[in-house]
Amino acid sequence: MSVTYYRYASWRESLDTSSRGLRELIRRSAGGTVHLLGHSMGGIVIARMLEGGSPPEVGKVALLGSPIRGSAVVTALSGNPVGRFLIGTAAREGIVENRPAAPTDRPLLVVAGTFPLGIGLLFRLPRPNDGWIQVSETRVEGARTILSGGWHFGLLFSRKVAESVCAFFQGETRRPVG
Repeated sequence: MSVTYYRYASWRESLDTSSRGLRELIRRSAGGTVHLLGHSMGGIVIARMLEGGSPPEVGKVALLGSPIRGSAVVTALSGNPVGRFLIGTAAREGIVENRPAAPTDRPLLVVAGTFPLGIGLLFRLPRPNDGWIQVSETRVEGARTILSGGWHFGLLFSRKVAESVCAFFQGETRRPVG
């Protein structure tokens, strides 16, 4: 299994521009099935890209801490110029103004953190949350869901989360560990 990291400019580019770039990267892939993993805003980019019709190469999708149902923190930040600058164009567009639909037409894994370390402390974000995103904001009907004891950015560094995502992509039936 090889991994390709897709970089997008969430502060400068629109969500549609980022999702078109992802579609193009998939189109140029070496062939075979391409599984997609998105953390936070990356999951929103994946969802927007899939709204435009799924490339035939796309298999399973995993979303880590992705606010597919919106985000109270991002919405609050978008209410002032400094906050809008911090969250960027694509986040404001895809989380607050025009959220894409969850990708429910394929196997989907949702991982949500429950350690409330982050800006959510300033906003008194209801628990459970990962410090940025509430667990309820990540929920997708019909998806396999894992709650991790990690914080929002810690999901990226968790061995247990990585093992669960790999097991999901490899089609293993054992229950992933959160």
